[in-house]
Amino acid sequence: MSTRSAIITKTETGYAGIYCHFDGYEEGIGSILEEYYKDQDKVDRLIDLGDISSLGGRVEPIGSHSYDDREEGTTVAYHRDRGEGKSPAKIGASIESVAKQIGHNGYVYVFEDGTWSVNGRRLSDVLAEIKETA
Repeated sequence: MSTRSAIITKTETGYAGIYCHFDGYEEGIGSILEEYYKDQDKVDRLIDLGDISSLGGRVEPIGSHSYDDREEGTTVAYHRDRGEGKSPAKIGASIESVAKQIGHNGYVYVFEDGTWSVNGRRLSDVLAEIKETA
């Protein structure tokens, strides 16, 4: 079973976001976002991919990569890697309006002002709490 999530970023005119099918919980893509997606340019490149199957630390592959033959550590996008029609980023004036356009299991990640949040809480704080209770 998948844990779907929304990945959203602030734009000049509002917000833009994409769907991620697998590992949407905080310890999954939350930790990847927090570790590897710290600058707006990289987040924008991720959002430009459109909907994704899974998130890796890299947006672009460095070697051979496809949906069926995945390069470890590279994001798997439906359009680029599976040949499906492009699913452009969903856009809206608010986080809520974008999140409503994306099928997710309640995990909404937002990159704004250089910081990630999940469901309205600072992601680094959530991950620290999880680590403390483990």
